[in-house]
Amino acid sequence: MRNKEIAYQIGTTEQVIKNYLRKVYDKLGVSDRLELALYCLHHELLKKYLGDAEGQMAPHTEPSQPLRAKM
Repeated sequence: MRNKEIAYQIGTTEQVIKNYLRKVYDKLGVSDRLELALYCLHHELLKKYLGDAEGQMAPHTEPSQPLRAKM
């Protein structure tokens, strides 16, 4: 998803998402989403996540409204 889409879904701003991503990139030593995806694949992070949540995950559906209401 794009930063703007993520921000809308969780009810925050695009700048907040950019800041969060920058912190994650810095901590993991990557510079962009592609390197982050490769890092996750190399360290099998999704495999670990999916293994922990096995049988508990519902199919992915797009929410019709943001998770937090705007005031």
